[in-house]
Amino acid sequence: MNIFINASNIHIGGGKVILNDLLNATKKYKLINFVFYVDSRFEFHTLKQSNVIIKIIKKKQRFLVYYFINKQALENDIVIYLTNLPPIFKHKCKTILVLSNRFIIDNYALSGFSIKTKLRISAERLFFWINKNNTNYIIVQSESMSSVLLKKGVLKDKIKVIAYKSKDDDIKRLNINNCHKASNVFLYVSSDDPHKNHEILIESWCLLSKEGIFPKLILTIGKTSNLYELIVSSINEFKLDIDIKPNLQRNEILDLYNHSTALIYPSLIESYGLPLVEAGQYKLPVLASELDYVRDVLDPVETFDPNSAKSIARSVKRFLKIKEKKTDIVAPVEFIKSVISL
Repeated sequence: MNIFINASNIHIGGGKVILNDLLNATKKYKLINFVFYVDSRFEFHTLKQSNVIIKIIKKKQRFLVYYFINKQALENDIVIYLTNLPPIFKHKCKTILVLSNRFIIDNYALSGFSIKTKLRISAERLFFWINKNNTNYIIVQSESMSSVLLKKGVLKDKIKVIAYKSKDDDIKRLNINNCHKASNVFLYVSSDDPHKNHEILIESWCLLSKEGIFPKLILTIGKTSNLYELIVSSINEFKLDIDIKPNLQRNEILDLYNHSTALIYPSLIESYGLPLVEAGQYKLPVLASELDYVRDVLDPVETFDPNSAKSIARSVKRFLKIKEKKTDIVAPVEFIKSVISL
C-alpha cells in the first residue's frame, strides 16, 4: 500500500512540527510506501529509508500536486492532505483532509491581517466549501473545530477528532531535566499573527509594572514586524522584563518549556493550540484565555478575558500569590459622608 501526503504549503509553525514527526514515524511502518510532497522551504533531515520518497514542491507547482498524486494512486492507497484545503477533484482512493486552520472554516474577523493575507484566506474559505466533498474524512484536533464544521453542515460521520501530541522521546527528555525551572518566568510560544493577541498581553505587563511587579516574559516572535517595534518601545518605556527569542529550532523551544515557570496563552482563536498540549505533557502550569479551544485540551490553573489587559494582569497576580486591593464598598451613610467631604 502507498500513502501519499500533500504538505506542499507547510514550512513553519505547528505544521512543521507535525510534518517532521510524521516523517520520523514512517520508520514504524516499513511495509508501507510513503510519498511526501513538501514545500521547497521546509527544512528536514534526510531519511535513509527505502519506503519514503520526498518530492520538493515549489510554490507555483502546488496546484499540480493533485495531478501528481492522481496519476500514481491506486484504489487501495490513501491520500492525506495536510494543506488545510481539499483536492480540487476526488481521488479514486480514500482521501483524508487534516484541517488545522480555523480561519478557513470560521467567519472570524480578519482585522489586523494584511490585505494580501485577507484576500488569501477569503479565497481559501471559498475553495474549501466548494471542494469539501472531495474527501472521505476531515480530521480535526479539537471538539471546537468539530462543532464549527457541524454547524456549517458537514456530516458528523465525515468528521474525525484526532488530537496530536509531541513525540514521546521529547517528553522524556524534558521530564529528566524538569527540576531546573526558573522563578516567575512566563512563556508564550506563538507567531506574531494578529489573533495571537500580543498587544493586549504587553499592555497587561505594562499594568503590572505600574504596580511594581516585573515578571519575566519570553516571546518567540520574529524581529521584522511592527509588533516587534511596539514591544521594544514598551520595554524601554516601562522597564519590562521581556525577552524576545526569534527563529528558534525545535530543541530550543523545548528547552524553554523546561526552564519556564508557566505558559501564558492569550490567543483569541485556535484550531488546536499545540503549545497548550505540550505544556500539559510537560506539567507546566498554564494561564490561558477562557475560551473553548483551551478547555478542549486542558484545564488551566488560571484563566482570563483575552480582550482585557487588566484581566490578564490579575490572573498573573493570582498565580504569583499577589493579593489585589479590592474596591471599598460603603453603606449609604458612609456614601453621604464621603460626598460631603469632597
